[in-house]
Amino acid sequence: MRVLKAADAKVEDLAFTPDGCAIAAGTLYNGIFLWNLEAVPPSPVQVSAEGYKKGGLYFSSDSRSLLWLATGPVQRCFNRDTRNTTDLKPFTDSKRTLEILLNTSGEFGISLHGIPEHRLYSWRLVDDLWVQMGSLSIAEFAVENLSISQDGKLFAMLTRSALEEDWDKKPRRVELHDVTTAALRATGEYPYKYGDKYGGRLLFSPDSSQLVGFNNMNLLVWRITEHGDLGTPRLVRNTTRKQFTAFAFHPSGRHLYVTSNGEDVRDATVQIFDAATWTRVEQFTWQLVNLKSIAISPDGTLAAAGGDRGDIVIWDVDL
Repeated sequence: MRVLKAADAKVEDLAFTPDGCAIAAGTLYNGIFLWNLEAVPPSPVQVSAEGYKKGGLYFSSDSRSLLWLATGPVQRCFNRDTRNTTDLKPFTDSKRTLEILLNTSGEFGISLHGIPEHRLYSWRLVDDLWVQMGSLSIAEFAVENLSISQDGKLFAMLTRSALEEDWDKKPRRVELHDVTTAALRATGEYPYKYGDKYGGRLLFSPDSSQLVGFNNMNLLVWRITEHGDLGTPRLVRNTTRKQFTAFAFHPSGRHLYVTSNGEDVRDATVQIFDAATWTRVEQFTWQLVNLKSIAISPDGTLAAAGGDRGDIVIWDVDL
């Protein structure tokens, strides 16, 4: 186990290179940091001091480029060889883009647009140009917590009608859509009208057979099948009575790693759940302040968790 230090700020995103030799961290208000894990000791390089949009940090397949979504939103690329940062061609020139979401390879994307369009678009990167595929009107409902599958075939979101009074108090539901057409594929129940400040996030398993979320002390698990709706989620309660804050699947799909915090700010844990039985099989307690992010290396050998004061703990994965 080793601990890295970025700026004294919340670590919101973590990403390993495909070869597991470097790690990047996105911090709140303090930009992007990068470490070469083969260096002794690893020293942080501040790739960007500007803001970025949480959830869009990843490396290219050859590990030589780091990409992220900056505010605007625009996608930026840092070349590790030349140390140059460039802006990539965006999905659209619309100034009303509310959110952009990419899959882990950066090949597929979803964009959410406000007035006057009120639409969601799906995209695919072809010869360095984004080609629009599907389109969906969102004029009549509110959209939260977009998530896209690793293979870029499906996306999920929480929705509720925005046409009635007190719409923000109405029940939410989970929607599953095809990326190619943006067509609705299935719906599921979401048992909470409100979420805590971390709750509501959604995450696909690597093989897209399950969709998971969390709210406060509960994990929510939906099974994805070829036919039929998602139904009611299975609830997996945190046995330590702590609030879940972030999660990541192991690349094998066999385990889900989840960070959680207790009342004591240094009582921060990482729990590992078996994704077949949803029983807890391992737990780590790290003496960091409030864990907020987690990532597993693509080869499955390393795990990392980030706290809200710039600390990042990295350890070997044995499961």
